[in-house]
Amino acid sequence: MRSDLAKLLSGVIVGVVLLAIAIAAAGLWIDRRERVRHESDVATGGVGARAVPIMTANGCSGCHTIPGVPGAQGQVGPRLDGSLAGRVYIGGVLANNPENLIRWIRSAREINPHTAMPSTRITEQQARDIAAYLYALR
Repeated sequence: MRSDLAKLLSGVIVGVVLLAIAIAAAGLWIDRRERVRHESDVATGGVGARAVPIMTANGCSGCHTIPGVPGAQGQVGPRLDGSLAGRVYIGGVLANNPENLIRWIRSAREINPHTAMPSTRITEQQARDIAAYLYALR
């Protein structure tokens, strides 16, 4: 009887410890995610939280696969995912930095007339919001 109680108590303790570890890990992941979002917003001057409706309204999902954007499963343009922040070039011609990404989003054909990417003519703030969202995907 005492052995059964000891086994039960040991099992409960192990369960509580595993639960505490899982909660701590989730907290660290959420903190990291929020920090990355904040850093992306600051670096671009945008607010990534506003980007999904902008991308949806402007047809970005027709050409690109973009995590978190409903229906964004396009195959024409590159995937806009966590790999964007690590790329050296944007559109094959511009150094990858926030200002160049914002320029590219707004007026890709003015930069490279032969690109398949259209010049969107969205506002600078909308481009900043999209850039913040995309850089936060890392």
